[in-house]
Amino acid sequence: MENYTLYGEFTMGCLHVSPVHVRLQQLPPVIAAHSHSNESYEIHYAAAGNGTVDIEGKPFEVHPGTIYITGPGVVHTQRSEPGAPVTEYGIYLNCRKTDSDVTGKFALFADTIFWFGTDSGRIFPLMKELLEENRNPMPDTEDLAEILLRQVILRLTRMYRGDNGTAALRYTAPFMTREGLIPVLEDAFLYRYKDLNITDLSELLHLSVRQTQRLLQERFGKTFSQKRTEARMAAASQLLKDTQLTVTAISEQIGFSNIEHFSAAFRRETGYTPREYRKKFHL
Repeated sequence: MENYTLYGEFTMGCLHVSPVHVRLQQLPPVIAAHSHSNESYEIHYAAAGNGTVDIEGKPFEVHPGTIYITGPGVVHTQRSEPGAPVTEYGIYLNCRKTDSDVTGKFALFADTIFWFGTDSGRIFPLMKELLEENRNPMPDTEDLAEILLRQVILRLTRMYRGDNGTAALRYTAPFMTREGLIPVLEDAFLYRYKDLNITDLSELLHLSVRQTQRLLQERFGKTFSQKRTEARMAAASQLLKDTQLTVTAISEQIGFSNIEHFSAAFRRETGYTPREYRKKFHL
């Protein structure tokens, strides 16, 4: 995985943008169901491979050239086809509408929490250049990154106005105060649940262990252990439904060294043993 932090904030009409990161990665076989926080948007572009993204339980096929946007609160999970893992460019942004010009053209970007379609060749070159610029940064990289991000948002907004995607959802609820640490939290539990510990998470957030524990309670109402178990069980559920991996292999893949401990934890979380769950829900 290549992941580069983006810096600087800017405003486009009524839209205030706080870039978070740009990323290139080959996706794992399954990314468990998750959603982003109240001002978080992720722009996904599939450069290679084939798979499926489930949005609120509805599947959409992903192929090279597919572009889709997931915003606040949209529950989604991603799967790659065996032997053809999806390689994805991604941009993660925090966006919120300002008090002025709330009906301006860029309100549409903030209000679109899911859009799925095919890139016409206008977004991917910008995403690729943004990643390459941050791969080999120069003194004016931050300035160029802002220019590229502005173009991405402008072109996506045009696509939304044309409404030529397969599906779109609009967001009408008011935005909450931006929580800049939440994307880091989400990513940690989404990608590092197997061996994540509270010390590592605290270092990622640049907080003390006590501050991290407090943030988890405030944001999720859970302890670190509860949140990690939740992430592991979500991944296990997806693997049991979507793959032919053995229960033992799944147990090891999500971070359990003992299958009995995994089975007990899974039953506490879901009410089923892993084998019962697979029998009932396997696709």
